Order: sequence, then structure tokens, then C-alpha cells
Amino acid sequence: MAGQLVQHYLDESLAPDNKVVCCNGQKSITYGQLKKESNRLSVLLGEVGVRRSDRVLLFIRRSTDFLTGILGVLKADAVYVPIDPKSPSERWQHIVSDCRPSALLCDAQAANSLGDFFKNQIPIIHFGPDKVEPFIVVGVKPPIKGLSSDFERKPRYNNNSDDVAYILYTSGSTGKPKGVMISHRNIRNYIDWAVEYFSIQEEDRILGTAPFHFDMSTFDLWCPLKAGGTLCLASEAQMLFPEKLIQHMEDQKVTIWKGISSLLFYLERAGVLHPSRIPLLDRVLFGGDSLPARTLIRWMEVFPDKKFFNVYGPTEATGISFCYLVRKAPDSPGARIPIGRPCKGMKAVLLDPQQEPVPPGEVGELCLAGPGLGAGYLNDSERTLHSFFKAQFNGEPTDTWYRTGDLAFQDNEGNYVFMGREDNQVKIMGYRIELGEIEQAILAIEGVRDAVVVSVHRDGLDELVAFVEESKSLNLPQMLSRLRDRLPSYMIPRRLLKIDEIPRCVRGKINRPALRTIAMESSNVDG
Repeated sequence: MAGQLVQHYLDESLAPDNKVVCCNGQKSITYGQLKKESNRLSVLLGEVGVRRSDRVLLFIRRSTDFLTGILGVLKADAVYVPIDPKSPSERWQHIVSDCRPSALLCDAQAANSLGDFFKNQIPIIHFGPDKVEPFIVVGVKPPIKGLSSDFERKPRYNNNSDDVAYILYTSGSTGKPKGVMISHRNIRNYIDWAVEYFSIQEEDRILGTAPFHFDMSTFDLWCPLKAGGTLCLASEAQMLFPEKLIQHMEDQKVTIWKGISSLLFYLERAGVLHPSRIPLLDRVLFGGDSLPARTLIRWMEVFPDKKFFNVYGPTEATGISFCYLVRKAPDSPGARIPIGRPCKGMKAVLLDPQQEPVPPGEVGELCLAGPGLGAGYLNDSERTLHSFFKAQFNGEPTDTWYRTGDLAFQDNEGNYVFMGREDNQVKIMGYRIELGEIEQAILAIEGVRDAVVVSVHRDGLDELVAFVEESKSLNLPQMLSRLRDRLPSYMIPRRLLKIDEIPRCVRGKINRPALRTIAMESSNVDG
């Protein structure tokens, strides 16, 4: 279907010599180079047996190779599945067993984490050291070194806009990550809207801070391709040090930044904001978690001429589902910043526990419908049926709706205001986390009788605190070490607290408010 697949953004680009992505200390890549290398990769994937709708794992560090990888996979009519190369092997091995990939793309450094797990199971394609040998294939017989330098034919697409383009694995309440399926149509609806709404042009340079296995990266990856602009990747080291990140934005002449709210918080708290800094940055989009109003007030005081947008959207809805242009600074440090109104084609309703719309001004669960909704969860029809349901509201036609689990209300101006979670799912540093997954990992440690994890708000940020009942003496530092073998770093509790007995309500339900109070009153010492 011409013009309706995500890779058509690249095929339709008209400036082959413009840089599409750049990264300090690494090679930059132009639109022409990206088109050529992704074409070659797609043909190679076909040669090793990848077919339409097959899954291809991307085990690639933060580099320009990632964009080549996803374009090559999509041009092969396949589905890309990004995995954090630094995640514990237990986690990515579950993802592998769930999505059953037909091939794996990796770079040399990330490949060291694989060991012999994929030995002789599926083809493994390494990004090569130079343009002459850009790809090296192992894991198939006979070994394939790649394609000759003149093998650059344009691939023929056989998929359509409703085919799945990528699968992102998010935290799952059962202790296992779940794969969210997003189609070409979902991405195109989102990116076409975003480029128009935020007036993204060929001259724009977009800062990339989101990990590629995180849904916020969808904006970073595809908006430049649609508009003909440039993605300026920030390294992990730059994101750890506020001064380095500010300097990177200045060196790269960044004009647009879509980042998690907590990163704006860290920059403000570090004292690096000054009216003379980042002069070319024009549009700032923040989301992923709630930004304290006092932080936004400070940003707007220092940079009164920049535009600020609060954006909201779950992984299951591809990207931004709501957007709020902040026209003036919040009235007070304790104010809630609205998430705004639904974006192009999206619809929203607030429901009570009986699945009926709540009266105006009251809090309800936020449910979404529209072209941004994905196809559900891979290999999990039960969870899909629970989270995605068909219903008719406010006299409109029956539609498919997604339960976000978020609580919100509409203010007097019709803007939606996020109030928090109704279940045990939280957002930390922009990552959506099921507390149950962390609890399951703790309970798997010998000597733990019971465990509960809560999220508390301290010093302007949310943090995870784990309470542990022990059946025998446990060493908390050793527990943390074991958790690091099972969970990614953003899911490791900030504190581990021993407790004689988990407090429970009359009916036996865990008294989480009581635990949050204990966590707030306890000393702020890491476990």
C-alpha cells in the first residue's frame, strides 16, 4: 500500500546528503546512506529466511546502527523487537521465548551479552566494521559474510498498513514482560499528526534521549524521517550529567526535545538552567511521568520564549494521545499540569467502576479509542480481551477502547488532568512498571517470606521502596545484588526495608497507604 508504510518516510525523502542521525563520537549517517544500507540489510534478511510478519530482535546499543536495523527489518516486511542490551538475561530470554524471532541483529559489544544462547538456533547478523562488509552473518550453515557492495536493489514490500511494525515489551503484573503490538497505521497516524502539530521542518534537530526499547523513542526515530530533519542522539554519559547534556544540545544546535519529565527535573535541580544556554531549543515536550509544577515554573521563568507541551500516552496507544500547550506558568508550585485534550483521531472517556461515564468534573478511569490503539498483547488473548473492550459511549458508534488504569478528571476548560494510578502500576523515570513484577523477583530470593513494593513521592520525585518479611536473616546488599541479576536497573527499589509483618486491612488486602507512610518516615538510606 504505497505511502502507508513507515519505511515510506525514508523512501520519499528528497535530500540524500542531509544527515538523518548523528551521535557524538560515532559515525553520522545521511538519508542516502541510510536508504542504501537498510535496503541491503532487508535483502540479507530475506536471504537468511525472514518472511512477512516474522519477528527480528534488535540487540543494539545506542548508536546510529539502530535506525539502519529497524528500517532494514521493516523493508523485509518483518517486525522489529528492541531489547535493552543491558537487561538481565532472564528478562530477555523470556522475551525471546515469547516472540520466537526468526533472526537477531546486534553490534559487536552487545553480542558479548548473548553468550551461546542463540548458538545454531537462528541467524545472527552483526553490524560489520566498514562499508565494504557492513553485515556479517553467523548461526547459519554455510556461514554468510554478507552481500557484495553492489547488491543494493530496492526491496519490494508485501505487507500492508495493518501489519505489526514493532513489539515493545513492558512490565507485566504476572512477573513477566508483555509484548505490545503496534502497526504501521498506528505509527503513521501518530507521526503524521506530530510533525504537523509541532511544525517540525527539515531544519529541525531533535534531541534523542529515550532508550530505543521505550515507547517515547517512537517520536525521536520517526519524526525526523517524516520531516527530513536530524536526530541528535545523546549518549548515556551525557544524560547522567546535566551540564554535559546542556552542552550537547548547544553543540548539536537542538531545536526540539521530547523527554521524560524527571530529566527536566534533574536539570533544574542541578542548577544548569540559565537564559544564555540552549538558545536554539524552541519546543520542549515533557511526559512519561508527572512533572512538578514548581519545576515547570522555573523552566518557564528562565526560558520565557520557549514553547512547553505536556504530553501523555500509554505504550498501547503508540505515542502521544493527549497534548497540552502550556500558555502560562502554573499558578502555584502545587498545581497539577493538565495533559490536555485527545490528539488527532483519538477519543477519551472517564469511567466509574461500573463502566459508566462519570459526571462532569469527577474522577474516573481514563479509557482511549482511536487509530493510535495497537493490536493488543502478543500471545496473550486473555489480557488483550481484558484491556481492550468494545463499547458505545455518548451516543457515538461502537468502538474499541483501551483501559489505561490511569485516573483523571476534566477541568472547567475541558482539559484532562492526570490524578494517578488505580492499580499497582506506576511510572518511574518515564518507565511503566508493574509493582507485581518486582515483588515476584524479590519473592524468588531464598529466605523471603513476603514482599511488597510501593511508590512514594520524596524530594519532588517518585521512588520505589520494597518491604520484606524474612523467614531467616537476610543481607540486604546481597538481595539488591540478586535483584540486579533479575531486573533492569530502573526497576530496582531505591530502598529495601525489613518489616516484621506486612500490614493488611480487615479483609486481608495489603495496606499500601500504611506502607507508604512508613516509607516516608523512614531514613533515606539505600538498602
